[in-house]
Amino acid sequence: MTKLVKYLWLALSGVAALLVAVVLVFALTFDANRYKDDIERIAKERTGRTLKLQGELKLVFFPSLGAGVGGVTLSERGSGREFVRLESAHASVKLLPLLHGQVIVEAVRVSGLRAQLVKNKDGSYNFSDLLEGKAEKPAPRKKDQSTPVIFDIAGVDIDRAAVAYRDTSTGQEISLSDLELHTGRIADSIGVDFTARLDESSIRGKLAMARTAQPSYRFDLDIDRLDLDRYLAAGENKPDAAVDLSGLKGLNAQGQLQIGALQVQGLKLSKLKAQLKAAGGRAEISPHSASLYEGELSGALSLDGNANRIALKETLSNVSIGPLLRDVAQQDRLEGKGNVALDVAAAGATAGALKRSLSGAANVRLRDGAIKGIDIAGLLRKARAAAGRQSGQAADSRERTDFSELSASFSIKNGVAHNEDLDVKSPLLRIGGSGDIDIGRSAISYVVKASVVGTTSLTVPVKLAGPLDAMKYEVDYRAVAGDLAKSKVGDKVRDRLKGLLGR
Repeated sequence: MTKLVKYLWLALSGVAALLVAVVLVFALTFDANRYKDDIERIAKERTGRTLKLQGELKLVFFPSLGAGVGGVTLSERGSGREFVRLESAHASVKLLPLLHGQVIVEAVRVSGLRAQLVKNKDGSYNFSDLLEGKAEKPAPRKKDQSTPVIFDIAGVDIDRAAVAYRDTSTGQEISLSDLELHTGRIADSIGVDFTARLDESSIRGKLAMARTAQPSYRFDLDIDRLDLDRYLAAGENKPDAAVDLSGLKGLNAQGQLQIGALQVQGLKLSKLKAQLKAAGGRAEISPHSASLYEGELSGALSLDGNANRIALKETLSNVSIGPLLRDVAQQDRLEGKGNVALDVAAAGATAGALKRSLSGAANVRLRDGAIKGIDIAGLLRKARAAAGRQSGQAADSRERTDFSELSASFSIKNGVAHNEDLDVKSPLLRIGGSGDIDIGRSAISYVVKASVVGTTSLTVPVKLAGPLDAMKYEVDYRAVAGDLAKSKVGDKVRDRLKGLLGR
């Protein structure tokens, strides 16, 4: 009996050795490169694209089952234009788990990937055909059928990758280069560390995604500089440009963002820091902070994709208001440095509708500035010779009314900002006023009243009206002359006016 077991063991050992020898011979003699022509032909038949395998195909059977390839190019459909190129790629799977229905990929490595993505004028992309295909309904699993295959990837490494994007309708071009991407285990918990260049921007970040019924995302992005205006289509700057926040629905994400320098809609920011949380169709970018126009910004931004609504609470401290208004609103009407507080909300399907629905409040406090387009002191000089009401005069950007302090508060409703408490001070003048600024239509209807410091006997009423970029003013010189004639302060007032009105 002992001998039988011994002979049986020797026989099994011999068979095992023979099998190992067969596998080794097969692995050493099998040449996958013989099938390169067949692979290229099948790719052409099934996709209409030209696949070229210029490098050597390599297969490894032990200790992992793997394959590698180099020098691969794939053309666009029905064209010789290159779509994708890669210098090398390698993937391998563990052998033993395959026997238990588990596909565990040890590693995927891709080097030197180059892709040319194009959006055609009809809205399709040059890779759309690769995504086509009739989805087949899976057959019901029988009771005795084996459990589903478990799929797992130990990690993916991508280096020296680049992607170029071009929109043939708008002419927009975007270039992503120097992409380095490394993941951990990819199963349900996916984590990615990456660096890349987006045109002139350097990006470093971490991304994580939980592949659940509703995927959730976490991120940490650090960008040295970013010009978003470069990527906004020209139509998006029009008053009737569509605003669609519905993409927030179903988004579950949270993370943080840092940008060294940012430009968006003309606004220039630096040292931007923001926390973002999105869920339930809403996104909160709060808190956020940045430096801008010699001052600081802090606040909270809320986006509601369910109602297409935007709400903003913002505090600007010690900001230079002139360059800010020129960059954002293309208006050159005010200079000065100080604080601005906003608490506003708007809803609508277009940029114009958002402006017309704007509601909330705003406060402005500035110092050492000027109201541009009108010279109140000059109007006072003319008051002495006033003979009647003058016709409307166009505001002249070369004229200005300097001030040491300016404060005003606004209540905003339906896109119209109403003010009752304008208070402007200079060494010789006091200016008050009230009226409306129609934000939705970029127009003004406002009455300014200026008087000389130390007396109310001479008041100059000035009506400002029209589009903000073509504002006109009208002065009631008859009322000025009447006030001056009825003055009872005598020579004391006239002496005070000499330096202001001239001789």
